[in-house]
Amino acid sequence: MELEWEQSRTSTHAALAVPGAILGAALGADCLLSMSQFGDIPTVLCGAVIALFAVRGGALTAGRGGRSGTLLALPWVLLFDCLSHHLCFALESAPGDPAGVWRVFLSLEALPTRYWVRLAALAAVSLAVWAVLFHRAGRERLMLMRALQPVRVKQDPAPAAMELFLPEPRWIRPHLLVRKFSQGLWLAVLFLCLWLDRLTGQEALWSRAAVGMGFSLLLITSLQGPSGRLCAGANWLYVRWEGRLWRVPMNRVVDPELRVPLSRLARVWEMLPQPRRGAFRSTVAAVIAEGKLEDCRIEKPQLIRQSPWEWVVSDSQGVQHIIPKVYPGFTPVPGDAERVQAAPAIRWINPAATVLITVVCLAAGMLMGIQEERRPEAPPPPPAEDPAEPEETAPAVTEAIVPEVIGDYILNGLTLRTDDTFRATTNEFWDQEHDVYYQIELHFGVNEDAARITLEKAGGEDVRWLRPEGDGALWRLGENGVAYQYNLRTARLPDGELSHTGVALSERGTMLILSCIHEEEIEEETARGTLLYMLENLQFTGPAITVENYQEQLRPAVSLGFNYCGQAFFKALEGMFPYSAYLDTFMPCGGEVNYYDDGISMMTKAHGLRVSAAVVANEGTALDVVREIYEDLKAAGRQYDEKNFLEDAYNEEGNNACRVAVYYDGGRTRVTALVAMEKWDGYYLFKELTCLPEEMDGEYKAVFKEMETVCGIEVSVMEDLGRQQK
Repeated sequence: MELEWEQSRTSTHAALAVPGAILGAALGADCLLSMSQFGDIPTVLCGAVIALFAVRGGALTAGRGGRSGTLLALPWVLLFDCLSHHLCFALESAPGDPAGVWRVFLSLEALPTRYWVRLAALAAVSLAVWAVLFHRAGRERLMLMRALQPVRVKQDPAPAAMELFLPEPRWIRPHLLVRKFSQGLWLAVLFLCLWLDRLTGQEALWSRAAVGMGFSLLLITSLQGPSGRLCAGANWLYVRWEGRLWRVPMNRVVDPELRVPLSRLARVWEMLPQPRRGAFRSTVAAVIAEGKLEDCRIEKPQLIRQSPWEWVVSDSQGVQHIIPKVYPGFTPVPGDAERVQAAPAIRWINPAATVLITVVCLAAGMLMGIQEERRPEAPPPPPAEDPAEPEETAPAVTEAIVPEVIGDYILNGLTLRTDDTFRATTNEFWDQEHDVYYQIELHFGVNEDAARITLEKAGGEDVRWLRPEGDGALWRLGENGVAYQYNLRTARLPDGELSHTGVALSERGTMLILSCIHEEEIEEETARGTLLYMLENLQFTGPAITVENYQEQLRPAVSLGFNYCGQAFFKALEGMFPYSAYLDTFMPCGGEVNYYDDGISMMTKAHGLRVSAAVVANEGTALDVVREIYEDLKAAGRQYDEKNFLEDAYNEEGNNACRVAVYYDGGRTRVTALVAMEKWDGYYLFKELTCLPEEMDGEYKAVFKEMETVCGIEVSVMEDLGRQQK
């Protein structure tokens, strides 16, 4: 009998455990992603949730647990451990950038040691919990084998007139599946709302969606329906004896020989031999005779109403009792209510109401999040006035100057708002009315020490900070939900000019530096108020740039008006700044980006145009940089055609230069443009644009036009090379 039962159980139910294990493990992985933002310990502990959900999900779809179903859940536990952990790592590497997250997720290169340690800890927790569940499944099997043995403990036989009505698991199972599936779907959506903000960067949207999901839980739990009572009926049985009705909680009654609750024996009632069933009835009769279930007695039940799923009866004291219709052949009031003969139909209104409430509350939360993201943020309130009389020399608190016409300027991972009348270039704004130039600079992958160093770099005397009470950084929240801190410093230089430096540092390590130097032709508060308005109205949208992901960020900058070029990142030269940082520049998209010299220079090619970029230190002009690099390449073996050499172009105002030349490369003629642009004090951004006719296609001219725009040059001879490819 034991072998026959084991084979039947395995062949009939074990295969059904696989889909449940997959769904359960996926739900556990969803939970892990939502908890990963709270640190490594909650993330690792979620390995227990993945194992528990996978095993319980398999038992739910299979209809019963067991070692075989638990064993089938193990590979899915380990698979979803690895997938969810790797996705967590991708979210940490490029938060708020779905494309960057996808690239990191698909890449298995340069994984840090911490990655493997956390994965090992996660797998260890999952395996430990799975081993406990496997052991419990073995104990369940052992209990059933003991139940199949002859009864050893002698008990008084149950009265023949005692009627025993047990719940039918096959009637309860469809309702349990629908209920658990609805609950699992609700949990999955809740967990998604808790981690999608890190994927999309829309924190306000998804945090409000999570609040809506929490509100939907209050409504769902407040709804009264028979589905839950039908499922709860699995733990109760009814006894009619001597004209009285007892509602017996099987979890509270223990078999004297097997030492297990009667609810565990009721689940396998069909497998129990007749002697064990007789012992079961005797145990129930003994508990009733001893008076231990007086509080569960329904004296003189009277039918109040009934539905296809349950009866409502009252006892002699007027207390109402709800009895689900999951007991074959049972009626609480013989003669007034018919005995139940068939399983109650599934009540679809409950899951439908759950889905409807969830959708409505989720949509309402997302709508509030969208409105919050679109709502302009009010400037911070002015500090409370000090009741004490201020000193006459105390400077006034700077107020932001709001432009009459506001313009948004989109940079790499940053939207900067300022006066729309300012003339803008890639690295400065020009206030023509007051003849003041506001310099713009972006550094990536830096920390608060870099921000403090930058603020102090200008030096000077008579220093003023943003607030009179101190020089600490001020925190606020950007409209897109990315927190950042900012500060403003003004100092008088030795030559009498005023130097203003504003710094904003996002929580993702992107630092914006705004600066200007002017004489006393304009008021100090005019420049400070203009800078303060820019600092208070920033939107940081780019990902966190790290050593693991900076080489994988190049993609078309469509938001900046480019379809073929995007912004790539590379390391700053050692000693260029008092801290390590990453810089960005435009490069053509579509080809592989190769990095050299430990990431401080790079080269790529697309549509027949090859572009290399690097930072060059030089105390001279941009023209000096171009000429020196030309001579260095010539000395290194490059064969230039001096007869086809074109004259240099030099813009003294912007300090950028370009030289177009022709050289021979393995028998092929190359036309190249050497471009140098002053971006930092004593440092130039150098680029070389080279045409490769053998790889040229119909997109070459469009790519080259965009590179001309970002370099500030016009080279018609190289444009014309792509004319035949139109």
